[in-house]
Amino acid sequence: MQTANKTQILHIFRCLLCGLALACTSFSSVASPLLRCHVTYAGSTQIIDTYVTQDPYSIVAVNIGERFRFKAVMTGTAQAIETIKLYTYFQTRRSDIPIHQATYLPPFRLSETESLLTPKNSLYAGDVERELQYYCSLQEVSP
Repeated sequence: MQTANKTQILHIFRCLLCGLALACTSFSSVASPLLRCHVTYAGSTQIIDTYVTQDPYSIVAVNIGERFRFKAVMTGTAQAIETIKLYTYFQTRRSDIPIHQATYLPPFRLSETESLLTPKNSLYAGDVERELQYYCSLQEVSP
């Protein structure tokens, strides 16, 4: 009888440990940084969401109204952002011409609510000085 009780107690103890380990795993998930840029050209605004990457060359510039391209790159890990770089290109028939590049370095303010990273920027390019405006914010989002 005592052996059966010990076996049952050992089984219950193992189940409790497994449940505790599972609960700790689910609570230890880390929020990820989200870089959100609002890019406006010709009265139309596009929202470009960027997550942290360790391969900045894999990020593709987004077409903005067939006139500009915008690229936001956030390098590092979910626990520590190393750099944020923003690129803007003016599109011509021959190639894309870089017209703006901004680099932001730590420390970064992260919270569950959106906080501004950049001011509202206005960029002008081309023969008729076409205008592109953008601003970006940072926030933590749960996985």
